[in-house]
Amino acid sequence: MADDRRRDDANRSDAEDGDREDQDSQKDHGSADDDGPDTDDDEPEDDRTAKEKVSGWLETPKHRVIAIIAVVVVIALVIGAIVWWSQARKWQSTENAYIRGPVARLSPGVSGNVTQVFVVDNQIVRAGQPLAAISVGSYEVALRQAEAEVATAQAQVQQSQAALVTARAQVRQAAATARARDAEAIAADRDYRRYASLSAGAVAEAQRDRARASAQSAVETARAADETTRAQEARIGQAIADIAAARARVKQAEAALANARLRRGDAMVVAPISGRVTQFDIEPGDYLAPGQPLAAIVGPARWVEANFKEDQLRLMRRGQAVEITIAAWSDFKLAGYIDSFQAGSGAQFSALPPQNATGNWVKTVQRVPVKIRFRENAFREFPAKADVVPGLSVTASVRVMP
Repeated sequence: MADDRRRDDANRSDAEDGDREDQDSQKDHGSADDDGPDTDDDEPEDDRTAKEKVSGWLETPKHRVIAIIAVVVVIALVIGAIVWWSQARKWQSTENAYIRGPVARLSPGVSGNVTQVFVVDNQIVRAGQPLAAISVGSYEVALRQAEAEVATAQAQVQQSQAALVTARAQVRQAAATARARDAEAIAADRDYRRYASLSAGAVAEAQRDRARASAQSAVETARAADETTRAQEARIGQAIADIAAARARVKQAEAALANARLRRGDAMVVAPISGRVTQFDIEPGDYLAPGQPLAAIVGPARWVEANFKEDQLRLMRRGQAVEITIAAWSDFKLAGYIDSFQAGSGAQFSALPPQNATGNWVKTVQRVPVKIRFRENAFREFPAKADVVPGLSVTASVRVMP
């Protein structure tokens, strides 16, 4: 019995081992089929058209929402592009623009050492306010000398005028003497003629000779008186010429005095305009020479110089509205208008203007400076506390179409 039971157990284990081998072989065959090409002909082929596929895709609520959103986005983009184009074509903009302002550059008119400094750098000054003083010793001496020369020239004028008065008096006196001599000559001539008309025995010959001599002497005396009168008249002309020369010397002396006063005044450096002093770096004791850069004063006026390309100027006109944005305060727009156009491109007024007639010509787009003024009260609500100084970068947009 026991032996029969053992044989049955062995047969069952062999059968189970065979079943396991069959299952493993089927698994191997199945994996091999998976690695091979898809030859499953049981799946149905989709013969629908693209429209039917889209219709089928849109039957799902989620897909319908996605499609609606996509259509709305596309329409919004198209509308936005149209609006942007319709507005952008009305404006011409450039970032090549800067704040400008009046800048007066100072230099001394005379040489000398600085004796006093009255202001500091970046201080606000008024027109005519003293900035610095230069030693005035030699200029003071020149001024006094010029004043003395003016006084001397004026005295010479008075002396020449007195000489003219004297000359005229002498002429009158000489004229009176000449008239008296003429009368005496006439009387002597009449006496001689009277004696000459008498017979030889009526008057002595000696008396007739004396009458003739007296007549000739009277004539010569009258001639001499006339010459004296003419000489005195010539002195009048000389006195008048002396007066003219003396007055010319007065004018010359007054010009020298004005020059001395000017140079004396140049020893005091004053502000030519009202504004803020900058680049002011001098101290007492510094030696200054004429023409030496001393300081600069920036006036309060401000405008914009925008350098537009030449192809942007076609529709630009004076008075057109401009929106100005300063780079330092980019969130605030300032209102302005076109004031004027420079009469030439920037390259035309450079230190070395282009020579376009040469063989090495290369076409470059030129830029023309456009002067833009701010509207009145443009800075009324400006948020900046600092001054809008010249040189700041701005963006200028000109509205060229309504």
